[in-house]
Amino acid sequence: MKNTHGEGVLVLALFAALVSCGDPATRTVGPNTSKDIAADPSSSAGGEERVALTRIARLIAQAMDNEPARQHLKRDMRAAPFKEHKLELGSYLRSKDGRALLDAMVAKSGGGEAEVFGPLAAIRPLEFYMPVAKHRESWTGKGDVLVVSQLDESEAIVAFDESGRSVSLDKKVPPDQPTLSIVPVETRFDQPMTPAASRNVRDQGGNAIGTLEALSIKGSNLISCGDTCGGGGGGSPPPALAPGLYLEFSRILDMKEPWTRGDPEIEVHIQGPETAVAPTYVGDQSCSGEHVYDSRKYFDQNTGFWDGHVMLFSEAETVEYLQKFNQGFHVLFWEDDNQPCVLKLDSNALSELLKSSAGAVGTVALKIIPGASWWLVGAAFVGNLFANAGSWLLTNDDFVGVAVPMEGSGYSYPGNTHVIMDGTTLNGRATIIYHH
Repeated sequence: MKNTHGEGVLVLALFAALVSCGDPATRTVGPNTSKDIAADPSSSAGGEERVALTRIARLIAQAMDNEPARQHLKRDMRAAPFKEHKLELGSYLRSKDGRALLDAMVAKSGGGEAEVFGPLAAIRPLEFYMPVAKHRESWTGKGDVLVVSQLDESEAIVAFDESGRSVSLDKKVPPDQPTLSIVPVETRFDQPMTPAASRNVRDQGGNAIGTLEALSIKGSNLISCGDTCGGGGGGSPPPALAPGLYLEFSRILDMKEPWTRGDPEIEVHIQGPETAVAPTYVGDQSCSGEHVYDSRKYFDQNTGFWDGHVMLFSEAETVEYLQKFNQGFHVLFWEDDNQPCVLKLDSNALSELLKSSAGAVGTVALKIIPGASWWLVGAAFVGNLFANAGSWLLTNDDFVGVAVPMEGSGYSYPGNTHVIMDGTTLNGRATIIYHH
């Protein structure tokens, strides 16, 4: 385990107060098996908005039998300055670039532009792209394209082929055919990637859409980070890490993101008390993820595995927190599809999940003790009320799990320090260390 050279290691403090809790709470995080495959769009819920989105999806699918429309779309997606080359659908169709697709959709509608913009006005803002990397990196604009749509992750997907026929697709496994997806906006379209700090890769020599990757400084060179920014080679050693709490490895079993939504938006939140008057009323103390304002807290986990060094809680934040509270805090993993680093959740549902985890493994909180033999230990704390509480069913924020000290959890993963628990279910493992 990474417990040497003065780094903090993790030990378990049993959470006796919650061992006597009742049966573990559970939550449905997806549809029943019978709803995992969509064959008939009329079977999906959603009222007027769902009907309007189905209409738009069918028209786009039918438009894909038009060669110029497909080639224009491929070109425009490739030019979109976002990692997965997403387009904001409404803006695109109203633009000069989207004219070829709009004209093809109008032709298939049998009416005028109102047949497109009327239904579109009834739907929340949408993004349009190829979410599956192997599709995006191999499709050169040829026919045989599918189009899927989905309003909420709990819904079955609705899919059409180029003839406008409904197609049955598995929500859990993408098809082999290149597939375009229309889903509610998750992307911050006001924050495009700049040409100077990114490059397109795996695009068949410019013939496919590809994937836009951020460039990262390594040594004196600007390179594409990809899967190779993990060290090695010669040159000067990397600078010492600033003191603070760090995530150094993450293995997540269920990312809580269907393939129709592309790459997950994994975030790690430090949640703890906001006031001594209400010590179990919990709010965000820190957020680490893809869309953060503190570069030390940036990381982008798109697969089940991630490793590196990302700050979760700085030394200054730690000192300020310890001056006010001694209960500890939660380290929560989320798949956040709403406003980045702002969670919208149901307090009762999350509290019950944390209590069920505590009942299963003993503790769901961490505590930093400066100067002790072990800087980071388990803590007897569970938040009962959470800031930004809202309707669980009206948000796309998905709880991935809470970091629980490995020791005493009943699990053993040499080299890691924590397991990630989603209620009573193991959903991964992590290495979390306080550097001082």
